[in-house]
Amino acid sequence: MFKIIPTVRGGTTNSPRIFERYATVDEARESSKQLIHESGRVTRVMIVADEETPRFMEWIERS
Repeated sequence: MFKIIPTVRGGTTNSPRIFERYATVDEARESSKQLIHESGRVTRVMIVADEETPRFMEWIERS
């Protein structure tokens, strides 16, 4: 399972996407891209493996 953690400029975001768990890294990537598109405040999104000790997977940057 994977989850996404956004970096937000000037505040917070309450998107339900950040509370979801994703079965594949591809699903997390797609959701990250949609989150960046939906919110102008999100500058980048970190994808992590949802484990006892979260493990970094990759950054998705705003282009």
